[in-house]
Amino acid sequence: MLSHPASGPNPAWQIRIIFVLITTTTIGAVVGTCGYLVPALAIATKEFFQVDAAFIGYQVTLVFGVGGISSLITGGFVVRFGPGRILQMALLVSAAGCLLYSVPNKLVLTLGSIVIGYSYGMTYPSASVLLSRFGNPARLNFLFSFRQASTALGAVTAGLLGPLLAVTWGWQGAFYLLAAISVVSAIMIHRICPFWDDLTDPNASISPPWDGVRIILSNRPLLMICGIGFGFSVVQVGVLAFLVLFLSEEVGFSMAQGGIALSLINLLGATSRMAWGWHADKLRNSMQVVAVMGVITAVTIAVFSFANTDWPQWVTYGTLSFFGVATFGWSGIVMANIARRADPEKMAETVGGALGFMFSGAWIGPSIGALILQLTGSYRYLFGFLFVTSLIAALLAVRVSLQKT
Repeated sequence: MLSHPASGPNPAWQIRIIFVLITTTTIGAVVGTCGYLVPALAIATKEFFQVDAAFIGYQVTLVFGVGGISSLITGGFVVRFGPGRILQMALLVSAAGCLLYSVPNKLVLTLGSIVIGYSYGMTYPSASVLLSRFGNPARLNFLFSFRQASTALGAVTAGLLGPLLAVTWGWQGAFYLLAAISVVSAIMIHRICPFWDDLTDPNASISPPWDGVRIILSNRPLLMICGIGFGFSVVQVGVLAFLVLFLSEEVGFSMAQGGIALSLINLLGATSRMAWGWHADKLRNSMQVVAVMGVITAVTIAVFSFANTDWPQWVTYGTLSFFGVATFGWSGIVMANIARRADPEKMAETVGGALGFMFSGAWIGPSIGALILQLTGSYRYLFGFLFVTSLIAALLAVRVSLQKT
């Protein structure tokens, strides 16, 4: 593991793993909130532009699809510019995306989705490099799970804050606020960057975006793990993209109630994934934990697909709670497994390549979901697709867990 010049009996607070973990998680939560405002404010945006649900689904597709491209590109820049500067730039790009998304024009809004997505993908390679460098290798599942909780925290914040601001200031107000928070956050981490970027080589060559993909494709264990992440990503983002719309159109929830439901599953996801990560560190085979998540997720989706206006609200919320607990814990464990198998000198590129697979799942989930809705007009078929995908991911995790490492 790489060491910092200040490391020793009393290392500088800027590189203590607790500080690194909390800071990278907070940055990820800010950027993640910007991305998850898109599905959280789906109803308000849909009504404003007088578009159908598929249009919003495609915006979510852009956010996460471009995030995958961004992670591939960003991995090659970390060595030259440093993980700290990349995180700082991600915040500024996120602010620009929020401002674009708030413009009352469908073309400009679409451009905003692209920019928000690009910022979303920028944070992961840098955070992975920092956690792998300063963290304890025996605690990587927990560390990565804690960091990945930023995604769920961002979704919780978007679900709670977005509808409230939409009612008070209009749906653009939420994006204005997040743009301001992103800029302030970028300014606040400016003095930290030198401590994180001390190994930066300004003359280092920038790896091409496909270098990370090549690394993954040439390593069968890495490829199989990426396949698991791909499947879970399809399911997770596929459900989140249409959850508020489904609850509104099929279950009779208001926009505020839909936001609460979105926040509930993400809050449970943020907390439970740390428990999953801690448990995975205690086991010799963490993929067994991922397989269990996949089975619970499949069962929950099957049950939830039958939700309707006759269901008591507590039953709906209770079912969604199982989804939150089971479906969000995979990412930290999967990323920890990627980091363990990666060449330390190619950590950022390998993580970027792996994220390319996972973000492509986040792109395919809402995209196929929107297509299914357009062709059938039924959410039942959408949930059927996600049910099958979660089972396949679980079976693949079982296969990996049975392999010798």
